[in-house]
Amino acid sequence: MKDSKFAKQLTLNLGRFKSALDRSDIAEHAHISESQLSNIRAGRRKAPRDVKESLVKKLWSLPLAFSASRSEFDIPSMMNNPILQQDLYADEASQKKEERERQASEDEADYIISMNPGKRTAEQSDFLLKHFRDSFEEIGAELKYTYAKMIFARLSEEEIKELVDEYNQKFGG
Repeated sequence: MKDSKFAKQLTLNLGRFKSALDRSDIAEHAHISESQLSNIRAGRRKAPRDVKESLVKKLWSLPLAFSASRSEFDIPSMMNNPILQQDLYADEASQKKEERERQASEDEADYIISMNPGKRTAEQSDFLLKHFRDSFEEIGAELKYTYAKMIFARLSEEEIKELVDEYNQKFGG
């Protein structure tokens, strides 16, 4: 099975490297050929877990790490939106719009939850499942927003990695 979200995020991360030498070094670090890296990046081949781990370590990018984790551990991903500018303002505007939509969904879900489950329609039951699925995606969006703020605050990749590692050690990530 292909992993298009990981492939897209990997492509975004590899975009930082202009020379073939850099990509060759990245492929070598992951113990794969350049053509295998190209196939993974293009979404033609799924990367095994150890290759994803090596790529994440070499490219250290929180969105790439979450994208790899999404496919391996079924957690929400943090895909960048190529339509929006990749800056804090675009994230803020997008977050405000989504917040209004989430609040409307939350209100409807609260109403359905308060109902006798036997009296719910099939549409209402489906709505609840979608609502809870979307709630997990919201967690991913909040993580992306926090990551964007850390970059805007000019934290180094090492400082960000240290915070993530500290969280993982404390809460098991």
